[in-house]
Amino acid sequence: MPLICIKSLPFEDECDIPNMIKGITTDLSRATDISIEHITVTWEYIPSRHYAVAGLMPASQPQNGSHPILVDLHAPSFHKMDSVEAMMQSVAFSISKRSGVSFSNIFINYRKVASGHVFDHGDVVRWK
Repeated sequence: MPLICIKSLPFEDECDIPNMIKGITTDLSRATDISIEHITVTWEYIPSRHYAVAGLMPASQPQNGSHPILVDLHAPSFHKMDSVEAMMQSVAFSISKRSGVSFSNIFINYRKVASGHVFDHGDVVRWK
């Protein structure tokens, strides 16, 4: 179930976001042995000058330093912390490799999803 929601400013140069999403999905599946059909990735652009850090609002995504790419990683609560860390590392590495943004300019927030807190395929999903 990992759901990876990525937000960034638009890139200065044209980026193939669909290809990046596909690659991030594949990289995470290979790095964690999570079946690819259980991984969902979205990528949204934050409009230019609609993202402030220290009061600064650039028009495009900086590669280093300020204004990291923002990632919310939603994953079931049954994952142990070392597995969550592996997911975060994989996602950060894949985004960096595919976008050209520095590995250190990616911010990932892990959100633990409890059993019974997901509705999917017409039912509430529960795990042990």
